[in-house]
Amino acid sequence: MNASDPALLASPPLVEGEDRLPPAHKVYALRTLPMGTIRAIGFDMDHTLARYRSPEIDDLAFKKAARLLVRERGYSPWLLETTYDPDFAVRGLVLDGLRGNLLKLNRERQAVRACHGTRPMDRTELEATYGRRRLATAAKGFRCIDTLFEIPESHLYARMVDGLDCGALKADNYLQLFGDVRWAVDTVHRNGEMKAEILQHRDFFIPKDPQLSLALDRLKREGKKLFLLTNSDWAFTDGVLSHLLNGLDEARPRWTDYFDLVVVSSQKPAFFLEAPEAHPLAGHPHCYTGGHATWLETMLGASGEQVLYVGDHIYGDVLRSKKNASWRTLMLVPELERELRILEARANDLRGLQALETARRRTQRRASVLLDQWKRNRAHSHVLGPRMGPEAAQALDHEAAHLAASTEALEVRAAAQAQELETTLARVEAAFNPLWGPMFRDRDEQTRFADQVQQFACAYTGRVGNLYMVDSLSTIYAPVPALPHERLG
Repeated sequence: MNASDPALLASPPLVEGEDRLPPAHKVYALRTLPMGTIRAIGFDMDHTLARYRSPEIDDLAFKKAARLLVRERGYSPWLLETTYDPDFAVRGLVLDGLRGNLLKLNRERQAVRACHGTRPMDRTELEATYGRRRLATAAKGFRCIDTLFEIPESHLYARMVDGLDCGALKADNYLQLFGDVRWAVDTVHRNGEMKAEILQHRDFFIPKDPQLSLALDRLKREGKKLFLLTNSDWAFTDGVLSHLLNGLDEARPRWTDYFDLVVVSSQKPAFFLEAPEAHPLAGHPHCYTGGHATWLETMLGASGEQVLYVGDHIYGDVLRSKKNASWRTLMLVPELERELRILEARANDLRGLQALETARRRTQRRASVLLDQWKRNRAHSHVLGPRMGPEAAQALDHEAAHLAASTEALEVRAAAQAQELETTLARVEAAFNPLWGPMFRDRDEQTRFADQVQQFACAYTGRVGNLYMVDSLSTIYAPVPALPHERLG
């Protein structure tokens, strides 16, 4: 490669004069990750090695599923007139198929925001429907929107709820809509229509990332065994990865040259729970279908925490590989880059929010102390009044009036600060998504999605190419955990 090679030019620049990466190119550790002890690194393909163009691919899935529902389930052509809204839903939400609602949950699994269909529910309606109880999202009728493939599913379901409510669609209940949407979205991904169109227009639907081949090549040269573990079949996998990796490195002309082991049609999460036989693919050395985690570890000569797996699905990729195989995990969050851009753009607002909240709490604390002093004054007046002279009683009453006025002024100030805080917070959260706010947080609470990433991922990042800037023999350090009293400043 020469200095003008586009792959080299695509490398993320360090900030001039500093040994520091831009936030979007970092790998964020949640648990200290000693890369030197990792012997094998595996990758999912869809939305991990391959990043599909959004919202175009979501719009394609939405339209194909809608046509399937009209053609094979007899739904009204009204459904074909609905259009996909890429800003409606975000990953990490939960569908309530019994009630026709889409929910954002906090880390305690309590609903903090909701829509019925596409109509936002206000706080009163939300409290009346769900209260503050912890929701069992594994129960019948619930579906967690944990992958990017499921984003159009949530919007299609919401539009069908709208259609049922206004009489444009006929169904027995919201749960029937829920089941039919699940069937339609699964079918369009299984029947080959989506995959055929993606491969036919792969230059459009699958943007290339020159950093990807650099990252894989560096890991290989530094002694790591690389493997691919995907639920996609061989034909689609070959079509996608040949587009992304073929011909970028003279030493690795074919995409399979980057991997020591390739497993397609893996049936995750069953891959980590069951032990089906692996079948070699004729004509493709070290390529298999099926198999299971223990077999894969034997093939690679690495097991447990010697294996790092990189994927975007919190359940199928991260949770199961960690809990059932004890692998280390790197969660791919493609949306992270956008969230970081917004955080940077809103840095002044965020600092202002912190200062405003600190001032509001101080004001409330002072008002509380003054109110207590007023109550103490009145108690003294009641107990000591009969024994006090006129001047002492008058002084006590004068002090009470001053305390009452000061308390009222502080309460008015706290209310004004709270209103300013509410207005600024709403503006900042709407920058992420007008309905749902940021993925990882709701006001001062972490979301269910953020909690799951923290529980099961050793680290997270926005794209696989970010691994190019990681020394594979180094340690990626997580922040030192601290109790509130240990945090200085």
